[in-house]
Amino acid sequence: MDLICFAIKQKNRGGFGMPDKIFIIVSLILIILVIRIKNIGIAFRSINTLIHELSHAFMALLTGGQVSEIKLNDNASGSCTTKSKGKFKVFLVSSAGYIFSALFSYLLFYSLGKSWNHYFFYFFLFISIIALIFWIRNLYGILWTLIFASLNLALILIPNTIINFSNHILMVFGFIIAIDNFFATLLLCYISITQPKKAGDATNIAKTTKIPAIFWALIFLSISILIGYKSYLIFLPLF
Repeated sequence: MDLICFAIKQKNRGGFGMPDKIFIIVSLILIILVIRIKNIGIAFRSINTLIHELSHAFMALLTGGQVSEIKLNDNASGSCTTKSKGKFKVFLVSSAGYIFSALFSYLLFYSLGKSWNHYFFYFFLFISIIALIFWIRNLYGILWTLIFASLNLALILIPNTIINFSNHILMVFGFIIAIDNFFATLLLCYISITQPKKAGDATNIAKTTKIPAIFWALIFLSISILIGYKSYLIFLPLF
């Protein structure tokens, strides 16, 4: 109800508007379809890849580790090379990607209708610049991150765009991250069964904990579903 009341107040003031039911449904369907298109989808999915890999990087730094390199690949995959001392720190760094991506999508949805949500564009610009300066070195990663940073800078430099469409843009970003993260955890479960030694983060945690990769893949999938449900509750009042 708070979300609806805030949207009504903003509309009466002539401020930014909330996405309506039709826009939400159409956007959700289009995003699900578009991100599966080979070339176009990769460009959109790289938003989640950036958040995922930076989650590893920032967790490594928070736990006293080091970050050597981040790669954003032209197939929407990515990697973050870190160094951490201690099994628990390795566990935290390896766990951060899928969990923080899911949580970040929820935060974007939670911000809808809030007066401070336009600061996310500054956040996206900031993390893009940091990633470019310190970690991203491969060609696709550099080009894509430059474009993403430029997009957010353009949104910042056009105040009316932020005021009128911040909710719509951030909702789309949130859907892209949440949906791609969900499909990524599904794929991780499959790889954990068929090729458990090549299951990325799940394999790294399995090596540290001696618990099979499929267990951790299912944990990531469960968290993605749980946070997806929590996100659904945010939108429920609008329907």
